[in-house]
Amino acid sequence: MVKFDPNNELNEKELELLGESNFDDFLDYLDQKSKHLKTLTRPLSSYMSKRYSSISTMSQGKELSIEQIKKAGDIGKQNDKEEFDKIRERFEEMEKNDPKYKDEGIKNIKTHRSQWFD
Repeated sequence: MVKFDPNNELNEKELELLGESNFDDFLDYLDQKSKHLKTLTRPLSSYMSKRYSSISTMSQGKELSIEQIKKAGDIGKQNDKEEFDKIRERFEEMEKNDPKYKDEGIKNIKTHRSQWFD
């Protein structure tokens, strides 16, 4: 069984040899690669989901209905909400671990350069 390593991927010739010798290992390798690539993507926003649905229906030669646009917008809004929730959780975790927020003796946190020279 061949493990997927993102730092040392198989080239095309090695993939062809793997596919010819053991097809199940080849499919397993591709599944591992797709699982890794899914971690690097983000869900489509509302605008992009509407755009993608309109392009796909037009390329099929069909008419785009208002229901399809609404459905794509709802999917995009749900994706946006999930993404914003992840970002909020990361910020809350960052604030919890940041030492400047833990020290009780600090009264003011100077964030702008003009505040440094009081």
